[in-house]
Amino acid sequence: MVNISTNSVYAVESMKINYSSVQNEKNAAQIKTGQNLTVNQPSRFLEESSHLSFENNGIQNALSRFNTLDANIKEQLIYDGRPISELSSDEAASLVDKDGYFGVAKTSARIADFVINGAGDDLERLKNGREGVLMGLKAAEKAWGGKLFDISYETMDNALKAIDDRIAELGGSIVDVAT
Repeated sequence: MVNISTNSVYAVESMKINYSSVQNEKNAAQIKTGQNLTVNQPSRFLEESSHLSFENNGIQNALSRFNTLDANIKEQLIYDGRPISELSSDEAASLVDKDGYFGVAKTSARIADFVINGAGDDLERLKNGREGVLMGLKAAEKAWGGKLFDISYETMDNALKAIDDRIAELGGSIVDVAT
């Protein structure tokens, strides 16, 4: 089981992200499904969608840069309750490969499912969640000093397509939410 903290604090220094984790399993499970975010909290839903996107893009980018990361940074990035510095290069690579936990398919599904499940049939919440996903991507780009690895953009394209498809299913216009 993968335990990535949903209560991470991010500090950006010279294109490096330091993750300081505080694990809370109940909160992580609730945030994963969007069930603790009510319709009355659209800004909180946008914030959590953005955070989920930022965190997953940051981890994908860190794992993709694994061999070039400073040892101190690797010790501060937490995966499955342990620093990624304890992973081998092969383990890090397997996490972002096609079938890996942080690969395109699984990561985009996690992000899209969070937004879709958290929004239910509420078009405005879907739009807020979509906006949050894009905000998270932009924050990850800023934190890493510009363009991320292609895996992050493929992931976002897949997640946004799923969200856009749900918006269309509910009669919403994709044009209304395009950024």
